[in-house]
Amino acid sequence: MPRSYVLDTHACVFMLVSPRKLGPRARTAIEAVHGGRAEAWIPAAVVAEILLLRELGRVQIGLRELRDTMEDVPGLRFLPLDLPQLAEFAALGFLRDPFDRLIVSAARQLAAQLVTRDAAIEDAGVVETVWA
Repeated sequence: MPRSYVLDTHACVFMLVSPRKLGPRARTAIEAVHGGRAEAWIPAAVVAEILLLRELGRVQIGLRELRDTMEDVPGLRFLPLDLPQLAEFAALGFLRDPFDRLIVSAARQLAAQLVTRDAAIEDAGVVETVWA
């Protein structure tokens, strides 16, 4: 079974528009996904957050770019929100940001490493992270 990752929102955006902004370990993980040696999941919460950021004018990418990339990279997959993830969400009340809670819930449910540079998530120690 290939190594499995979940992408945080900023990691997904960087992957799509500015891969050089990824940390070294994050870049290696993304390269493994592109090379077919790993898989990476984009949770529904990440897609929703990217769409909100686009509406606010903070990013230029949207659903079309996400779909195109997922079609081009077979190891990159969409992860719908489901009840097991929401059960994890309920247990993570100490993470105040609801998007962070949903994204961490996805990684925990899949037993995957989370590609993130978010210090609050790293400090919580509830999921293994990949970045620097």
